[in-house]
Amino acid sequence: MIRLTIIAAQSLDGFINRHNELGTDFCSPEDQRFLSDALKEFDCMIMGKITFDTLRERITQSTSTRYLRKICTREPELYQSHSRPNAIEFTNASPANILEDLSRRGRQNCVLLGGSQTYTRFLRENLVDRLWITFEPRLFGMGAPLVQGKVDYHFTLEDVERLSKDTIMAKYLRKG
Repeated sequence: MIRLTIIAAQSLDGFINRHNELGTDFCSPEDQRFLSDALKEFDCMIMGKITFDTLRERITQSTSTRYLRKICTREPELYQSHSRPNAIEFTNASPANILEDLSRRGRQNCVLLGGSQTYTRFLRENLVDRLWITFEPRLFGMGAPLVQGKVDYHFTLEDVERLSKDTIMAKYLRKG
């Protein structure tokens, strides 16, 4: 069975971006280092179209075959020019079908990198095993929340790490 971990960074008031601007440019260098190191643990990534669009240049220019990247979009045919088998794939499959496909292909440890619509879809289907969240010492008052709409998920705290004097990263495990 494949294990799915959400990795996200957010402001103290729960937003994963600033004022609805794309990207996580508010994240500390310490969080960026944490993310870079943490990604070495995974053999596949899932992200939504907006997250892909934000990171498109870096993803499409990468020659790494370490990760299979699955991009969730309602219109995968619009992205076929960026598709590379077993490296970058676009899908409109359900979250459960995406994980089933990855598992069937031998993937065991997957990271879900956002954004909030994608997090919400996988949480609503009860597919998330772990949540690793960095709390940056910022308040935005508006932006994209970690989760959109109604979700009821229970986690238990596994570990807390101080990434810097002001930035905390908490690791949670799905309860039950």
